[in-house]
Amino acid sequence: MESTERKSTTEEPIYTDIRQCWDKVKSGVVEIIKENPLLTFIPEDVYSECVNERAFLYTSSVGFLVLTVEVDTFTKDKTLLLWIAYTYEKGGHEWLAHDEWFNNLAKEAGCKYLEARSRVPEMESYTTKIGWELDTRIYRKHVK
Repeated sequence: MESTERKSTTEEPIYTDIRQCWDKVKSGVVEIIKENPLLTFIPEDVYSECVNERAFLYTSSVGFLVLTVEVDTFTKDKTLLLWIAYTYEKGGHEWLAHDEWFNNLAKEAGCKYLEARSRVPEMESYTTKIGWELDTRIYRKHVK
C-alpha cells in the first residue's frame, strides 16, 4: 500500500520566475535530457524560453513543469503543451492529479487542446484513464 506520508497532490502549481530557482530546475532538466538523449534542447534553452516568456515555469512541492503555447499553422487553434514535467519522487505521476488545473489554465490562455509528449509507454494508460486521448506516436529515423 502506498505511504500516506507522500506530499499532497492537491497543491496547485504556482507560476515561478525561473531565475529564482534555476539551480534546482536545471538539475531536473539535465536529468530529463540524460534519460531522453533524442531531445534537442539544452538546459539553457529552457531558461531562455522562460525568461523571454515563450515558456512558463510552474512549481510545487512535488516538482516543476514548463508549459508553452503552440499555434496550429493552418487552423490557428492554440494548444497548451506540457513541455517538461519533472517530479522529485519518481513514478508517482503526480502531475496527472492536476488535470482540472491544466484544463482551467488552457481555457484562460485561449487554448483548444492540452498536449503532453513522452517516451514513457506507461503514460498512455495513466492519461487515458483521466480523459486524454492518444493522438500521434512519432517514430524517427536519421537520414543517411
